[in-house]
Amino acid sequence: MNQFSRRMAELPQSESEESNTIQCAELKEGNRSLVQAGVQEEETISQLTESIRELEARNLEISACRDQALTELQALNQTESTLRQKTEEWARSNEALEQFASLAAHDLQEPLHSIQVFIDLLRVKQGSGLNEQGHHYLDRVTLAASRMQQLIEGLLLYSRINAPDSQCVPLSLERMVHDILSDFESKVEELQAEIQVEELPVIQGDAVLMRQLFQNLIGNALKFHKVGVAPVIRISGMMIQDRRQIGTKNSKKLCQISIEDRGIGIPSEFLDKIFGMFKRLHRKDEYEGTGIGLAVCKRIADQYGGAISVQSALGEGSIFTVTLPA
Repeated sequence: MNQFSRRMAELPQSESEESNTIQCAELKEGNRSLVQAGVQEEETISQLTESIRELEARNLEISACRDQALTELQALNQTESTLRQKTEEWARSNEALEQFASLAAHDLQEPLHSIQVFIDLLRVKQGSGLNEQGHHYLDRVTLAASRMQQLIEGLLLYSRINAPDSQCVPLSLERMVHDILSDFESKVEELQAEIQVEELPVIQGDAVLMRQLFQNLIGNALKFHKVGVAPVIRISGMMIQDRRQIGTKNSKKLCQISIEDRGIGIPSEFLDKIFGMFKRLHRKDEYEGTGIGLAVCKRIADQYGGAISVQSALGEGSIFTVTLPA
């Protein structure tokens, strides 16, 4: 019998039972702790397993998003490449068109000049021998030659808008508009037109091109008035934020000029067509013109990184809005 057994034998019976009770209690407590630890370990394993599943699902989402982003990036690169190619093609085509228009206009001027000279000679030397019908034909030829001259001048102006020697200087649009109205003074008095010019800003631009732009728009506002009704024209301007650069360090202001009239208006189906070359909505005997004026306006606005738009309804007048860098 070892020493521990002898000691246990030497203990009184009551103390031996008490010791056994304590050891049982300790064993039970230890067992409960082990069970709780096992439960906690299972819960931890379950949580880890769930987290792993979530991470795997998230990884699949990220992979799908990455694949989609790569696909969109490839499409964007393809679109950008196509756009760059089309822009280059458009630039070449535009340059060729400008050269053709300029050459054609120059080449047409010489025979047209000859026609006008011979018309004048015919009128002076043979006019007395022509009857009323002969004079009528001669007047029609003269008018046709005059219209052709206007078309050629319009083509030349249109082809020269991109001229590299154009000079940008500070321009007072208010002063320019008043100068243009002075040129239209006789027309304004004839029509008894009422023209309101509000405060207009100063911008950077080519004086000749800017004058042509606003002269065309003001001239149209006077021309396309209602029969028997004096034209009422309002010219206003304001500075606006360039929405293309909002939130950037290079945020710039734009100048927005509106020319509003109460004239005959434009049918809605023609609003997206009137800025094209040779677009006329009326017969020549109703309203004079070549159909180039608004095309010139659009080209000038585009040249300066701006835009031109129109709001109109038939019989209710029009509002032409020009937006230009300040």
